[in-house]
Amino acid sequence: MTMQETMSDQDPTNLDLSKVAALQQKRTLAFVNHFVLSTIQFLNNFMKQCEQQLMQFEKKLEKAEAALVILETRLASIPEVANTQTPKTEDNSEKDSSKPHDSEHPEPPQASTPVEEPPAEAETPAPCHPEYDRFVKMVQVGVPLEAVKLKVSLEGLDPSMFEKIVKK
Repeated sequence: MTMQETMSDQDPTNLDLSKVAALQQKRTLAFVNHFVLSTIQFLNNFMKQCEQQLMQFEKKLEKAEAALVILETRLASIPEVANTQTPKTEDNSEKDSSKPHDSEHPEPPQASTPVEEPPAEAETPAPCHPEYDRFVKMVQVGVPLEAVKLKVSLEGLDPSMFEKIVKK
Protein backbone atom coordinates (compact mmCIF):
# COMPACT_ATOMS: atom_id res chain seq x y z
CA MET A 1 0.00 0.00 0.00
CA THR A 2 1.12 3.47 -0.74
CA MET A 3 1.15 6.24 1.78
CA GLN A 4 -1.82 7.98 0.13
CA GLU A 5 -3.95 4.83 0.35
CA THR A 6 -3.00 4.39 3.99
CA MET A 7 -3.88 8.03 4.74
CA SER A 8 -7.20 7.86 2.88
CA ASP A 9 -8.25 4.75 4.81
CA GLN A 10 -7.59 6.42 8.16
CA ASP A 11 -9.84 8.91 9.85
CA PRO A 12 -8.20 12.39 9.57
CA THR A 13 -9.10 13.25 13.16
CA ASN A 14 -7.15 10.29 14.51
CA LEU A 15 -4.15 10.86 12.28
CA ASP A 16 -0.81 11.14 14.03
CA LEU A 17 1.01 13.97 12.27
CA SER A 18 4.36 12.99 13.75
CA LYS A 19 4.36 9.88 11.55
CA VAL A 20 3.64 11.88 8.37
CA ALA A 21 6.71 12.69 6.31
CA ALA A 22 7.67 16.38 6.14
CA LEU A 23 7.15 18.32 2.95
CA GLN A 24 10.23 19.15 0.97
CA GLN A 25 10.87 22.84 1.49
CA LYS A 26 12.66 23.35 -1.83
CA ARG A 27 9.82 21.74 -3.73
CA THR A 28 7.18 23.79 -1.89
CA LEU A 29 9.15 26.96 -2.49
CA ALA A 30 9.43 26.09 -6.20
CA PHE A 31 5.62 25.63 -6.43
CA VAL A 32 4.96 28.94 -4.67
CA ASN A 33 7.49 30.76 -6.87
CA HIS A 34 5.97 29.24 -10.01
CA PHE A 35 2.46 30.28 -8.91
CA VAL A 36 3.56 33.85 -8.13
CA LEU A 37 5.50 34.15 -11.39
CA SER A 38 2.66 32.82 -13.56
CA THR A 39 0.13 35.07 -11.78
CA ILE A 40 2.30 38.15 -12.30
CA GLN A 41 2.77 37.29 -15.99
CA PHE A 42 -0.99 36.86 -16.40
CA LEU A 43 -1.73 40.19 -14.70
CA ASN A 44 0.91 41.99 -16.80
CA ASN A 45 -0.57 40.60 -20.03
CA PHE A 46 -4.08 41.48 -18.89
CA MET A 47 -3.01 45.02 -18.03
CA LYS A 48 -1.28 45.38 -21.40
CA GLN A 49 -4.41 44.25 -23.27
CA CYS A 50 -6.63 46.61 -21.25
CA GLU A 51 -4.30 49.53 -21.92
CA GLN A 52 -4.27 48.77 -25.66
CA GLN A 53 -8.06 48.65 -25.77
CA LEU A 54 -8.29 51.94 -23.87
CA MET A 55 -5.89 53.53 -26.36
CA GLN A 56 -8.00 52.26 -29.27
CA PHE A 57 -11.15 53.62 -27.62
CA GLU A 58 -9.47 56.97 -27.04
CA LYS A 59 -8.49 57.15 -30.73
CA LYS A 60 -12.07 56.37 -31.76
CA LEU A 61 -13.36 59.04 -29.39
CA GLU A 62 -10.94 61.61 -30.82
CA LYS A 63 -12.12 60.73 -34.34
CA ALA A 64 -15.75 61.15 -33.28
CA GLU A 65 -14.98 64.53 -31.71
CA ALA A 66 -13.17 65.63 -34.87
CA ALA A 67 -16.12 64.53 -37.00
CA LEU A 68 -18.46 66.46 -34.71
CA VAL A 69 -16.35 69.60 -35.06
CA ILE A 70 -16.42 69.22 -38.85
CA LEU A 71 -20.18 68.74 -38.73
CA GLU A 72 -20.60 71.86 -36.59
CA THR A 73 -18.51 73.80 -39.09
CA ARG A 74 -20.65 72.54 -41.95
CA LEU A 75 -23.81 73.47 -40.05
CA ALA A 76 -22.45 76.94 -39.43
CA SER A 77 -21.86 77.35 -43.17
CA ILE A 78 -25.53 76.68 -43.98
CA PRO A 79 -27.21 80.07 -44.51
CA GLU A 80 -30.51 78.98 -42.94
CA VAL A 81 -28.77 78.00 -39.71
CA ALA A 82 -26.76 81.22 -39.67
CA ASN A 83 -29.92 83.29 -40.39
CA THR A 84 -31.87 81.70 -37.54
CA GLN A 85 -29.14 82.58 -35.08
CA THR A 86 -28.84 86.19 -36.27
CA PRO A 87 -32.54 87.12 -35.79
CA LYS A 88 -32.46 85.71 -32.27
CA THR A 89 -29.73 88.18 -31.44
CA GLU A 90 -31.72 90.93 -33.15
CA ASP A 91 -34.87 89.94 -31.23
CA ASN A 92 -32.94 90.27 -27.99
CA SER A 93 -31.58 93.66 -29.02
CA GLU A 94 -35.08 94.77 -30.06
CA LYS A 95 -36.42 93.71 -26.68
CA ASP A 96 -33.58 95.57 -24.99
CA SER A 97 -34.23 98.65 -27.09
CA SER A 98 -37.98 98.43 -26.41
CA LYS A 99 -37.49 98.42 -22.65
CA PRO A 100 -36.42 102.09 -22.50
CA HIS A 101 -39.42 102.92 -24.69
CA ASP A 102 -41.67 101.18 -22.16
CA SER A 103 -40.67 103.55 -19.43
CA GLU A 104 -40.83 106.64 -21.68
CA HIS A 105 -43.83 105.86 -23.92
CA PRO A 106 -46.27 103.13 -22.87
CA GLU A 107 -48.19 102.98 -26.19
CA PRO A 108 -45.43 102.08 -28.74
CA PRO A 109 -44.43 98.83 -26.98
CA GLN A 110 -48.02 97.60 -27.27
CA ALA A 111 -47.75 98.04 -31.03
CA SER A 112 -44.39 96.25 -31.16
CA THR A 113 -45.47 93.41 -28.86
CA PRO A 114 -47.76 91.70 -31.44
CA VAL A 115 -44.94 91.91 -34.00
CA GLU A 116 -42.52 90.08 -31.67
CA GLU A 117 -44.97 87.37 -30.57
CA PRO A 118 -45.11 85.31 -33.81
CA PRO A 119 -41.34 84.60 -33.86
CA ALA A 120 -41.45 83.73 -30.16
CA GLU A 121 -44.31 81.27 -30.75
CA ALA A 122 -42.54 79.76 -33.75
CA GLU A 123 -39.40 79.05 -31.74
CA THR A 124 -40.44 78.40 -28.15
CA PRO A 125 -37.05 77.01 -26.99
CA ALA A 126 -35.11 80.06 -28.23
CA PRO A 127 -36.16 82.60 -25.56
CA CYS A 128 -35.93 80.06 -22.71
CA HIS A 129 -32.62 78.39 -23.57
CA PRO A 130 -30.66 80.11 -26.35
CA GLU A 131 -27.51 78.12 -25.52
CA TYR A 132 -29.24 74.97 -26.81
CA ASP A 133 -30.30 76.45 -30.17
CA ARG A 134 -27.36 75.21 -32.21
CA PHE A 135 -27.84 71.71 -30.81
CA VAL A 136 -31.54 71.75 -31.72
CA LYS A 137 -30.54 72.68 -35.27
CA MET A 138 -28.13 69.75 -35.36
CA VAL A 139 -30.98 67.36 -34.51
CA GLN A 140 -33.21 69.02 -37.11
CA VAL A 141 -30.55 68.54 -39.79
CA GLY A 142 -30.36 64.83 -38.98
CA VAL A 143 -27.55 64.34 -36.46
CA PRO A 144 -28.42 61.45 -34.12
CA LEU A 145 -29.86 62.62 -30.80
CA GLU A 146 -27.39 60.61 -28.70
CA ALA A 147 -24.41 62.17 -30.52
CA VAL A 148 -25.81 65.65 -29.95
CA LYS A 149 -26.48 64.86 -26.28
CA LEU A 150 -22.81 63.84 -25.94
CA LYS A 151 -21.75 67.14 -27.47
CA VAL A 152 -24.12 69.02 -25.13
CA SER A 153 -22.52 67.36 -22.12
CA LEU A 154 -19.03 68.11 -23.47
CA GLU A 155 -20.04 71.79 -23.67
CA GLY A 156 -20.97 71.69 -19.97
CA LEU A 157 -24.74 71.85 -20.51
CA ASP A 158 -27.44 69.54 -19.17
CA PRO A 159 -28.31 66.73 -21.66
CA SER A 160 -31.65 66.02 -19.95
CA MET A 161 -32.70 69.67 -20.36
CA PHE A 162 -31.68 69.48 -24.03
CA GLU A 163 -33.75 66.34 -24.50
CA LYS A 164 -36.80 68.09 -22.98
CA ILE A 165 -36.31 71.05 -25.36
CA VAL A 166 -36.03 68.78 -28.40
CA LYS A 167 -39.14 66.78 -27.50
CA LYS A 168 -41.33 69.91 -27.14
